[in-house]
Amino acid sequence: MLINLYNINLYFSVILVLCLTTFISISDELIVEIDNPKFSEKGLNDRIYEIKAKKGLKSDEYLELFVVEGKFKSNDNGRWIYLEADKGKFSQIKKFIELEENIYFYTDEGEKIKSDHATFDMRNDIIMLSNNVSHESSEGLIHADSSIITDNFNNIKYLGNVLSVIENDK
Repeated sequence: MLINLYNINLYFSVILVLCLTTFISISDELIVEIDNPKFSEKGLNDRIYEIKAKKGLKSDEYLELFVVEGKFKSNDNGRWIYLEADKGKFSQIKKFIELEENIYFYTDEGEKIKSDHATFDMRNDIIMLSNNVSHESSEGLIHADSSIITDNFNNIKYLGNVLSVIENDK
């Protein structure tokens, strides 16, 4: 009788350990560290993008990036848009990146836009910037609470408190 109780306790203990191990492994998301991740694509719609970083942490949903650089072009006739940021979260499936800390978008024509937070929906060519937005160009300087950029930097809307300083060449 004592041996049967011992066997039953051992059996239930093994089952309990296996159940707990399975539960823990299911609840913990596997995260893989990647050095120098780089993603690029040229789609059928002529949209081109390249994103790279010094380090990435890959999970099931996205790739968390550190020291991010990128460049984008919405079509063959469009201009290149470059970006830099300290941190980002990138979804290659959604073609979407969220950026944080020291965000800097710029073009070859000298346009510079900085902010504390940004998202870039590459599929729809929409950049949304928020918190301390600053846009500098040859035409002047604009500060705003937030901004929406579409059409390959050709359409820029400023929202919230907006302050502009216009350059006068005359």
